[in-house]
Amino acid sequence: MGEINEQIEEFEQSALNLLVDLRTGDGFNEKAYEKVAEMLALFEKEWKGISSISKKAATALIELYDELYNFSLNYAGEKSERILKAAKNIKSLITKCLEETGEPDLKENQIFTNLVKYLNEDGHFFEKLRNSKGLDEQQFEKIFQELESVLDMVYSWETLPKAFVAILIDFYEMDLFVYMYQDELHLEEEADKIYDAYERVFELIAG
Repeated sequence: MGEINEQIEEFEQSALNLLVDLRTGDGFNEKAYEKVAEMLALFEKEWKGISSISKKAATALIELYDELYNFSLNYAGEKSERILKAAKNIKSLITKCLEETGEPDLKENQIFTNLVKYLNEDGHFFEKLRNSKGLDEQQFEKIFQELESVLDMVYSWETLPKAFVAILIDFYEMDLFVYMYQDELHLEEEADKIYDAYERVFELIAG
């Protein structure tokens, strides 16, 4: 357990180094990025065959891609492209870490039954957003209320199901759809609705 915590702390520090340099305008820290990627590849191997990870590890994963993607918008030219490329690779590595999620167990677990059900309704909530169909406000309200109920219970757990961590990441990254609807689709009103929904979810998850 001690070694695992040390690895998580090493990952957190590398991610922090990467993000702080971007935040302060110092540009892309290749060394920190390589360390983050190296640690994620290690986690992928160590977490194979298990369905849950520590809450500490989950928290470390949840914010990273979203923050990197957003920083790519703050830079221009080759710097922006480099950050976006890194963000996409980080997303791929995180996805691999969360494979073999034990999703059937998640669906069968009574705590998550309604959340999974509401997410999957009418073609899946996030897929509709990705496919430019906008925010289903009624579906979102059901999902939000269920997420709130679930978080009240699971935040006391020491480990979280990988499948649930993947869902939290999807929620946390809702703000990325704001850019899509605003800048690519030019649907300002829809972008505003998504942003309002994201704000509520962010406050709920971040506590």
